[in-house]
Amino acid sequence: MTIGGYCRLAGLVVGTGLAFAMTRTYLFDLAPVALAAAVAAGLLAGEAVTPRPARARGVASLRPRRLGDYLSGRTVLVVVLLGAGVLGLGLLRLPHHPGHEIDYFGVASPVSLVTTKATLGVVALLAGLTVWLVARSAQTGATEIERAEDEAWRQAAVRRIANCCAAVFALVFTALGFWYADSELDWRGGGSPTMGVALSLLSAAGLVLFAYYAATLIAVAAEPATPARPESLTTVDATVR
Repeated sequence: MTIGGYCRLAGLVVGTGLAFAMTRTYLFDLAPVALAAAVAAGLLAGEAVTPRPARARGVASLRPRRLGDYLSGRTVLVVVLLGAGVLGLGLLRLPHHPGHEIDYFGVASPVSLVTTKATLGVVALLAGLTVWLVARSAQTGATEIERAEDEAWRQAAVRRIANCCAAVFALVFTALGFWYADSELDWRGGGSPTMGVALSLLSAAGLVLFAYYAATLIAVAAEPATPARPESLTTVDATVR
């Protein structure tokens, strides 16, 4: 694992731990904020220690850059589906505060998903803006090989940002899904066991997605293949020899 991978892993670990602890206290509404802030800090730290090749400014590229050339459509679809899942959970009966206050005191601090939805919206907006800035950033490198290396860095950076966004969405959906499932499985409290089982399965799928995207953030990426040298340069070299 690279140093950048350790930074991103630390952000995931710290964010997940803080968020879980805060959901058991009166700071429940700030749990998603802490999660997103810690993961973002880990991502930024990881990018700071990941060198960008070919610092020399290159010539302007005539090929138009489109987000579709860098952003994975599958990842975007996963984020959209997870976001829709969080919105869908908000339509169900809101469970009691997970801190079990009602079990001991008969009442519990009121909870809502307002900050959760707002946090996910901000995460998606910032991720989209950052991806756009990276994709449209000035190309570096004076030779074809250097420009190809810069393009490989651009592709990898966008992939890390998108996967980080997907990991946050997946973790939030998973946590909310299991929370709602636990409430629905309590048939004595008016829940629906069938709905509880369905939510448990959906939450398990969200957990698998989180594990996948978290693994992509900490795994060592394969080195991009060095592009072939231009035919003209090969001919010149052969002539010189």
